[in-house]
Amino acid sequence: MRGVGTVEGKIAVPGGKVWYRRTGGGGVPLLLVHGGPGYPSDLLFEAFEPLAGEREVIWYDQLGVGRSDPLDDVSLLTVDRFLDELGAVIEGLGLRRPHVYGHSWGAMLGLQYAAQRAPDWTSLVCANGVASVPRFQEELQGLMAGLPGDVLDRTYGRELRGETDDPDYWAAQEEYLRACVVRTSTISLDAGRMSLLTFRTLIGHADYHITGTLKDWDIFPELGRIRVPTLVFGGEFDECVPTHLADIAARIPDSEHITQPGAAHMGFLEKEPLRSEYISTIAAYLARIESRPRPT
Repeated sequence: MRGVGTVEGKIAVPGGKVWYRRTGGGGVPLLLVHGGPGYPSDLLFEAFEPLAGEREVIWYDQLGVGRSDPLDDVSLLTVDRFLDELGAVIEGLGLRRPHVYGHSWGAMLGLQYAAQRAPDWTSLVCANGVASVPRFQEELQGLMAGLPGDVLDRTYGRELRGETDDPDYWAAQEEYLRACVVRTSTISLDAGRMSLLTFRTLIGHADYHITGTLKDWDIFPELGRIRVPTLVFGGEFDECVPTHLADIAARIPDSEHITQPGAAHMGFLEKEPLRSEYISTIAAYLARIESRPRPT
């Protein structure tokens, strides 16, 4: 399917230009917003290409990531600028009433945009993303403390003690990733593919040890303002634990919450059949929303 009905280019956003890719056509467009923060979109979203048979699918690399313009000014790494970037992509590409799928950090942006900017979207898919970073960090540390082999102390504990040069630190990191992020796939989540400046500025050390500018981010009080139909979707073993996602859905007036059995944080990177189940769950939700009469 690559190369068939596919256009790539760059579009101006606050601070520079971002790379985008559009494939497929017809139907209500689906815009994919990647997470990380700092991972390029092509690592995450190739699994969505089959949906281009029924609709246009669009994704982009956020500024400073992947094929977008490089970034060395950390003053541009703010939530408000990323929200402006999302709006500029939608407007600049002429997307009318799109479905917006955000993964992880992308889901956080989707929630805040929907709560604060009242967008005219057909739906929002909040996939594997949280509404409170302080709560998420506490929940993830608790999850890791329950893993076999003292994984929390071998990662977070070593960071606090300045012992990250210990080779076992990296072995423990791998155990954490295989338990809570991607359980079945052998795909590499090599940090060499990501923008470390973006990740270090916004997150800091790691998802379980957040010292960056997102450390106090919490959108829970504003979720009730969202008027976009929303799917809150996560995995059974997700580092964004199901109870957190259930609480997000409970605060959004028109929402559904689905937990995928057997999956963790990146269901679209898991081996089959989990990968296809992840995509088909989202496709089915989009179809359900589109079958509704459009409100006047």
